[in-house]
Amino acid sequence: MRFLIAFVAILGYASAGAIGPLVYGINAGDAQAAAIDATVAAQDHARAVGESQARAAEAAIQYNTEAVRQAAEVNRNIHENSYWGSLAANQNAVAAAQSYAAAANGVAAAAQGAYLSAPYGYNGLAAPYGLAAPLGIAAPYGIHGLGAGWAGRVW
Repeated sequence: MRFLIAFVAILGYASAGAIGPLVYGINAGDAQAAAIDATVAAQDHARAVGESQARAAEAAIQYNTEAVRQAAEVNRNIHENSYWGSLAANQNAVAAAQSYAAAANGVAAAAQGAYLSAPYGYNGLAAPYGLAAPLGIAAPYGIHGLGAGWAGRVW
């Protein structure tokens, strides 16, 4: 029961505070000042909200601008690395082809040198049955050893 009495007392005090100005009456100057104060407070609040939204929009624009700049820089670096990598790969391929060409020329030169300096004039063309007489000793049918090496060459 004590709780109920305390609750009614608190309720009465609160309602008297809320409706007190209506019961006792307010003069016109106080009401006008309260309206002006409320209007100014609402305008200040609206201005603060607008300014905070403008700051947020500006921060978002700056963030997006920086993100775009960073993405463009990363993209440029990727393309630059790709370009230089492909250029190096092409140069390596050309160098390899030149090396293979030089090796093939070396093999051809070695084969020609071996052909030109065949021992005892043997080249498989001039001597009958692929054999020539050694060191210029006369061979049958007039074929000579060293001379036979030069007889069948095609220049």
